[in-house]
Amino acid sequence: MNEIEAWRRSKLLPEHYCDFLQNLYLDDLNDRPKGAVETAVRKIGQAPRKRWVLVFGVFALICIVVLHFSAFPLALQIGLAGLCTTGFVLLGGLWREPRPGRSLLAMAAGMLITFGTGAAILELHGWTDGGGPIVLLAVCAALCIGCGLIVRQALIHGFGWLALIALYARLLFHHVSEPAWAETQLFWIPAALLFIWLSWFAHVRFKSVGIVLFANGLIVWYMPELQSALGGIDPAWVQAGLVGKTVLAGWLLYRFRNQWMEWVVR
Repeated sequence: MNEIEAWRRSKLLPEHYCDFLQNLYLDDLNDRPKGAVETAVRKIGQAPRKRWVLVFGVFALICIVVLHFSAFPLALQIGLAGLCTTGFVLLGGLWREPRPGRSLLAMAAGMLITFGTGAAILELHGWTDGGGPIVLLAVCAALCIGCGLIVRQALIHGFGWLALIALYARLLFHHVSEPAWAETQLFWIPAALLFIWLSWFAHVRFKSVGIVLFANGLIVWYMPELQSALGGIDPAWVQAGLVGKTVLAGWLLYRFRNQWMEWVVR
């Protein structure tokens, strides 16, 4: 049957010849092998009426909300964003055991809705230049870290720490616009070491936390070079920092591989 389907797709035989050959093996042509697209279309066609109404109703509601979002009062805008985020987070929690893939998608959608609607609210009310982005990053970081820990989704938890790193970077750029090379190292290296220590400390109780904190520690390890490049520091210092820290990190990871692999992979 698969060979006949291959002949049909490649046009090696005419369509009616393929149907004739399949009739020799099948009582019903609907039982022939189906591709992914055909299978998906058939499932959509067999969906009950309530599901069709629910899907198109939700889509219409989303369109109405998007079109009139700027006309809503501030409290209603925040309430709608919170309601949508809560709904997706609850779905992610309900699907965590039976459908982990859908759970991850639902959680990610909830976090993206929070960030997207928050950015839209800041833009609509002219809060992009003040402390609005800092508040938004703090809310997104707390929400991602909390939900990621509760539902045990390492990716969502990691996004929360990345948002916290972005928040710290924005505060540094706001208060120290032209730092020296040594200052950038002083700002970030202790934070990187703290992340790595936390990955060892927390891996006993939360297995998925170790690798998340360890990965964020490695990201923060190179953040001084990013800040130096954006701050206009001499490129020679930036290159020297990248090479030196890469060599040092490689040696430390190799030297203590038996220790850090135990709490990261465990």
